[in-house]
Amino acid sequence: MRRTSCAVRRRALGTCYAAIVTLALCATGACGQPQSASGALNAEAQASLAAAVRALEAGALGEAERAARQAVRQAPRSAIARNVLGVVLDRTGRTDEALAEFKRAVELDPQLVSARNNLGRVLALRGRTAEAITEFERVLRLEPDHLQAHYNLGALYGDAGDFAKAAEHFARARAAAPDDPQLALAFLNVGYRAGRVREADAAADLVERAAGNDPRALFTLATALAQNGQYERAARLFARVNQLQPRTFEVLYNLGIALYNLDRNDEAAQYLAEAADLNPQPAETHFRLGLIASAKGDHANAIEEFRHAVEREPRNSKYHYMLGREYFRAGVWEEAIKAYTAAIELEPKQAAYVLARANAHYRKGEWMASAADFDLAAELDPTIKDIEYLRGYAHRAAGNFDVARQLLEGFVAKQPNHLDALASLGYVYLEQGRLDDAERTLSRALAIDPKNVPALYDYARIAVKRRDYSEAVRRLEQVLALNPTHTQAHYQLFLAYSRLKNMERAQAALNEFRRLEALEKQAKQERMFDEKLRAQQLSGASP
Repeated sequence: MRRTSCAVRRRALGTCYAAIVTLALCATGACGQPQSASGALNAEAQASLAAAVRALEAGALGEAERAARQAVRQAPRSAIARNVLGVVLDRTGRTDEALAEFKRAVELDPQLVSARNNLGRVLALRGRTAEAITEFERVLRLEPDHLQAHYNLGALYGDAGDFAKAAEHFARARAAAPDDPQLALAFLNVGYRAGRVREADAAADLVERAAGNDPRALFTLATALAQNGQYERAARLFARVNQLQPRTFEVLYNLGIALYNLDRNDEAAQYLAEAADLNPQPAETHFRLGLIASAKGDHANAIEEFRHAVEREPRNSKYHYMLGREYFRAGVWEEAIKAYTAAIELEPKQAAYVLARANAHYRKGEWMASAADFDLAAELDPTIKDIEYLRGYAHRAAGNFDVARQLLEGFVAKQPNHLDALASLGYVYLEQGRLDDAERTLSRALAIDPKNVPALYDYARIAVKRRDYSEAVRRLEQVLALNPTHTQAHYQLFLAYSRLKNMERAQAALNEFRRLEALEKQAKQERMFDEKLRAQQLSGASP
């Protein structure tokens, strides 16, 4: 969901409190915090300060600064004068100087609430959150119902992810102004996340009533609801805005996203496509359309939309990754590898991208590249589920049997009943001529699943290697009963029958092996051609 600035989100609902609310001004001393005798304002200082406030309210910042500085010269120990000068300096963007004046004001009068609130505000804007919170808490000790301090603490705690505290402070601020839609909007932004759903719903009701038929105010509310997972209500409001102000990109886009999050994908695609027609440039619109097409299994349209996203934001690794994933799902391994590689080049330490490319290399039959990628993924994130097994399996396929054995042995020690790991380890032992280890390991696999064809086949090969040809025939017949088209099982059966001098059956097994081998070669060629054709079609090229 796209985010907008505070100014865009809130100004339609009234005064914008911004991230930290407007500076409090107290220019006369009649603010409930008496000045000390040494900080009292004389008549000249009061006149200068009043002139500064008038100029500030009129936006004449130069004149306001001159008058405020004159007040400070006339009453150098006046906390109020320092506070007003700090406000003027802050308005002109000179926050270092403003911070110094607010600190001086607090030193002169520790009970001047407006100065403490302003000091906390500037600290917060400079990223000194802990110090800002301390100042706002001090404000509340002096004035427990200070609306701005509660609001400011709510904003800070919300930004820090402490939604319970944020909601409590916004609720306290609302108690002072229960009908203020600004405060209601602030509360609902954290109230839902704090689990205060009924209160957040009531706040949303208030904001919606205050918004009336103002499309900007309704859009602001809908955006806030969507950001808090309230997609049903958000979609209704976005649709209402679309009726009040038809066919604007932002509204259509956000309506589409809300519907997408409700799994109403056909409607979502409709509005997102309209948004893309109005403004085809934003990459995220195409990305979302790609996700919808992908969810429907429409590889061609998903790839087209992901490619549009990549073209518009080529530095976005997520877009390359999703393009690769869609090529992978379509069985176009080469293009998947290219897209995954582009994602990895942008984010070399993203283990998920490397893992995805490892799988694509494996599917393409590039065993060494696959093993290298699985190793790299493990180095980047050792917590990947079953990563030892995946590495071992890839190294086994690549013929790196020593490495594969070490990895698979380590994995099986931790997961002794992992069927595929046992079968793979048995295969490795067999290839290394460790027949006793192979038989023991494959027996464990077959005890878990007696019909596991890979384990049964390698179990039969053990008998062949031990020249127990009668047992080999028995085991191979079990394999073929489960999978009559197991090409290599027919070849091993040919070898066994040949050693047993049963030439008729040996010849029959050899004939079937040759027939299946030819079919496999033809199927492989067809798969390669199909992949090339699919890649051309999905890329929009001519075959």
